[in-house]
Amino acid sequence: MGFSFIPLGISFIRLLAAMPPSLGVAMGRLLGTLLFYTAKGRRLVCERNISVSFPELTPSEQKKLVKECFTQNGIGLIETAWSWHRPIGFIDNKVLVSGQELLHTAKQKQTGILLLCPHYSMLDLVAPLMHSVAGRFVISYRPNDNPILDQAVRRGRTRYADLVDVRALRDIAKHLKQGEIVWFGPDQDMGPKGSVFAPFFGHPACTVTTPSRLARISGAACIFLDLHRDARGVYRLSFVAMPDNYPCDDEVKNAHQLNQCIEKTLRNHPSQYMWMHKRFKTNPDLTRQTLYQPD
Repeated sequence: MGFSFIPLGISFIRLLAAMPPSLGVAMGRLLGTLLFYTAKGRRLVCERNISVSFPELTPSEQKKLVKECFTQNGIGLIETAWSWHRPIGFIDNKVLVSGQELLHTAKQKQTGILLLCPHYSMLDLVAPLMHSVAGRFVISYRPNDNPILDQAVRRGRTRYADLVDVRALRDIAKHLKQGEIVWFGPDQDMGPKGSVFAPFFGHPACTVTTPSRLARISGAACIFLDLHRDARGVYRLSFVAMPDNYPCDDEVKNAHQLNQCIEKTLRNHPSQYMWMHKRFKTNPDLTRQTLYQPD
């Protein structure tokens, strides 16, 4: 999106938030469908990720899943609008939670919580959802290069949480040592520095070692968040304990365990994930990636 179009896009998001929820969801589906046909570059990335991750599906089934991914991410845009502009607490009566005792146990032990959460399609809605369960928390995020968009993101998210630069590990560790909950997205390919390769849907994926490092530095409890919206528009949050030996001294094993947690939840609801990111953009031998090149 060009710089001049960003203020217009932000105004459009505010307009979406004002729509009745049912109309907003319908609009989200329409926007997602339009993007499926017009955002060819993102569609190619999604198609390649789906073909690598779900080879058992027929070509027609893969195409159907790709289209549904765009539909769900279109709804995610509406959920971002709700998150940024609707009254705090608007979502509280649509949340079902399991595993909340893990949060209580960590709090009783005065231990920080590193909340490991993939980039689901309802990404920004995580803020009000988590706020409804645990109150204010901390979101690690990468500031946007565009100052206008970054300001809008910060304004929307800081209604529910404090923000910390994902690259400021000392600051994140400080929050954890103070017993706070820190959201961290561990599922993007950030390049080989600070990463290892571990299987993800049977394909080697460049996986950050930051979560295990933060856990060792801070002594925080690592909890995985399994999140999806059901057909009735209810958001189901499941807090899941990481394996007892996570993190260990073997970073490849840590990455493997983390990727398995992510894969397990995505297999249940594959369309509710941001498959538009280049998850496999780094090759293990660091040669030039061809997966996302047009035929």
